[in-house]
Amino acid sequence: MQEFILSPSGKKYYTNEFVESLRESNLNIPAGFPSYNSIPMAGFQEEVLISDADVVIIGGRRGGGKTDIMNRSAQYNLDKLGFSMHGFRKEEKDITNGLWKNATEMYRGFGEFSDSNSTIKFCNGDSRIVYAHLQNEKEVDRRFRGIEMPHVIIDELPQIGFKTFFTLLASNRNSLGIKNKFIASCNPVSNRHWVYKLISWYINADTNEVIHERSGQIRYFFKYGEGITDISWGLTKEEVYNKAKGFIDNIHDDSLNDMSSKYDLISSFTFIEGEYSQNKIFRKKDPSYLGRLAQQGGRQSVKDIKGIWGDDDTGEELVKASELDNAFENLQKAGARFRCACADVALTGDYFVLFAFEDKHVIDYEAFTGVLSDTAVELTRKFLDKNNIREEYFAYDSNGLGLYLAGYFKRAKQFNNKERASNPQLWNNQKSECAEKFTKALKEGEYSFDDDVLNHVITKKDSKGEIIEQMTLRDRLESQRPAFKRKSVDNGKFEIIGKSQMKQECGHSPDEFEALFMREVFSSKKRGFSNSGLL
Repeated sequence: MQEFILSPSGKKYYTNEFVESLRESNLNIPAGFPSYNSIPMAGFQEEVLISDADVVIIGGRRGGGKTDIMNRSAQYNLDKLGFSMHGFRKEEKDITNGLWKNATEMYRGFGEFSDSNSTIKFCNGDSRIVYAHLQNEKEVDRRFRGIEMPHVIIDELPQIGFKTFFTLLASNRNSLGIKNKFIASCNPVSNRHWVYKLISWYINADTNEVIHERSGQIRYFFKYGEGITDISWGLTKEEVYNKAKGFIDNIHDDSLNDMSSKYDLISSFTFIEGEYSQNKIFRKKDPSYLGRLAQQGGRQSVKDIKGIWGDDDTGEELVKASELDNAFENLQKAGARFRCACADVALTGDYFVLFAFEDKHVIDYEAFTGVLSDTAVELTRKFLDKNNIREEYFAYDSNGLGLYLAGYFKRAKQFNNKERASNPQLWNNQKSECAEKFTKALKEGEYSFDDDVLNHVITKKDSKGEIIEQMTLRDRLESQRPAFKRKSVDNGKFEIIGKSQMKQECGHSPDEFEALFMREVFSSKKRGFSNSGLL
């Protein structure tokens, strides 16, 4: 077997046959032992590395090896003095459990690690990889404008705004004489999300799956305005120029024509879909991964495994995705108004959820797992005290485990799912009444959320302390929305589907949604008194 071909300049170019032998060798390494053959897997990972597009968006299906290949992409230039790769993610702690964890496994023994500032130095510090969070997006321009970043990777792109994306793209430049790289990963999002709008050409609008023949195909774009839709696209730079000629000619400096042209203002772009089937090493290390995705149940497992994009609203769903988005963007602010709190109680595998409201504006949110009975009482008292909410303006589901709170919060409102509705001719029970009232109020713009509350991250761990889930409140509400449905009945009454069916629809218990619509047990009328003090 011929290992390599020697070029006239003296560089070695390894043959495909030899590369495949290295991949097979990696597959045979026992679990727990390091691999010194740093090589991408055939298919998706290799395609990402060799793509020449200015902007490369990768993802779609879970388990394709997105994080690994983004970290690996720096290896082309680590030997160049002054080179740096900047890796980003929305939350700082997500960097530790994702990009940084992967990098420590990949580069251990080759670089100098600094855990305190998430940096790896190579070539005696003359080249490096730096990881940073984007938690406060208002500060991104101040933090990174003017910084030369020849290589940028962004993990979980949908978690940040499109303005942040383009701000970082503007800093993707270098004076080293090397090709700039900009790679960002994502999982499927709704068709209202800016990431969907950015890559929609690659998605079949009928099936909501990526068009296989378009994955990896290069397009060109010029962004002429501030919005995500203010972009001219084309399959060639000439096509884009003809569409955006007025904008391009207006900003092009003819005095630069000796070394560049107006076509240099147009960037190349591609989207490459990840393939779990091609991630052979991960499949061998964790053969149960696909099964765990399937066990989510309902649409979420189908989305994750098949890579389903776009909206999946159906006629039975009470809240459309666009209506939930409107509530997230509602600019209502909290003030000196009626305060109350609601809790969906769970002491085992589900989440114990607490919400605090000023009128119908959500001002605080906490969620816990594995809560013991006495701990639930303590957590509830602290939450009410922190938000200055009186006991009589606290509601909790009294079915099952919630009954435990009754002896400690005697003046609180016990919410019984099967309790008689205020008008039995309209609603089958109290739960259904609150669900429909919440739906109408949400659609009419009465509910809103603090941004910090929406971005609050909840972590779930297994019995060994290993993180098995990390999601923001926004993520959890978006995932639970499909489970918020009306039951098909013949008696004309409004009735919400049962808890077991809800779990089938979204793959888990819709704890947050159930705690939110419990808010409707309180009158929406403004109160003429203070909530101060827990009496």
